[in-house]
Amino acid sequence: MGSTFFGLTSTYKVQKQEQIFDLIFHSNGAFTYTEVYNMPVYLRIFYLHKLNKLFKDKNKAQEDAMKKARNSAPKSPKMRRR
Repeated sequence: MGSTFFGLTSTYKVQKQEQIFDLIFHSNGAFTYTEVYNMPVYLRIFYLHKLNKLFKDKNKAQEDAMKKARNSAPKSPKMRRR
């Protein structure tokens, strides 16, 4: 593995690239690679948390809408056998 006294560990390098990809991909072009790469860590983490909350809220709203649609759908009458 080698010394990490100067520079970043290989694990951190991969983690940073994953964060950069997530911000660029899921922000729909709001950020460029260079902007995110040069962004301070605290801002990168802030935007990742904001995107995470946005997706969680969106999923929750979608689930609630599905439950409401299921509950308000007209029920079909039961068929009786003769």
